[in-house]
Amino acid sequence: PPRKRRNPKIPATAAMLLRRFYLSNSVMIHDPKTIMVSAAFLAAKVEDAMTDVRYLEEGTNLMNSPVSLSEIIPAEINLLSGVNFELLCFHPYKAVLAITEDLRTYLKSERGRSLVSFPDGSDRPIVGQDLKPMHDAAQAIVNDVVVSDIPLLYTPGQIGLAALLVANEQQENKQGIPQIDLLGYLSQRFGDADIEKMRSLLHEIGAKLQELKDGEYGCANYNVDMQALKGIHKKLKKCRLWGAKEKKKKRKNTASAEDGPEEKKTKTS
Repeated sequence: PPRKRRNPKIPATAAMLLRRFYLSNSVMIHDPKTIMVSAAFLAAKVEDAMTDVRYLEEGTNLMNSPVSLSEIIPAEINLLSGVNFELLCFHPYKAVLAITEDLRTYLKSERGRSLVSFPDGSDRPIVGQDLKPMHDAAQAIVNDVVVSDIPLLYTPGQIGLAALLVANEQQENKQGIPQIDLLGYLSQRFGDADIEKMRSLLHEIGAKLQELKDGEYGCANYNVDMQALKGIHKKLKKCRLWGAKEKKKKRKNTASAEDGPEEKKTKTS
């Protein structure tokens, strides 16, 4: 539904729950396609944007990958158990917003103004929507992060700060957009922190963020070969335990051992 598409935290939470689940569960036992749909259903509940499960069933039909209602509900129970009922997910979106708001305030101060420079050389304080291009670019990076493995490797605050560093570099030499010395901001704002260690960590994360557009670290927004995925799914069906249909036992025409001698005579005659 449109409401689910507008809230970026729902797919982020669904992706996180899916990855958490398969950290300790096997695709040989649980169908990834069914767990994926149940993760979307559960994420909508977690983020207080409840949806009718029939919408999800209809959506899978439109994608030619049908998952029925009778499959989604049991899979949701397995998903809950598989993540040990730990449903709370933190994403870098709030970190990006909080740091941007703090930057907007700090850069207007006496010390903060020295951290800002404009391509045209003008010396003016930060005003209005000056930080919006950097914020929006960082949020776009986070959209790629949440469907990758990176949230399992670093904290939301570290990812949010690294996303702002990368976004700030992307805005370099653009007309009217200020360049911010973010590492200088960290040094001034958090003087007690180990800045060199933080600098090294942020550069490490930033390098990984720039590789997401190449489909690295499991990023599902780029270079996804659907035909290859369908081929993998077909191979998985041959050796999986999920969805196996029980063969019906054929009725034997011979008499059972419990039958008495008279019953055997009547059956054989």
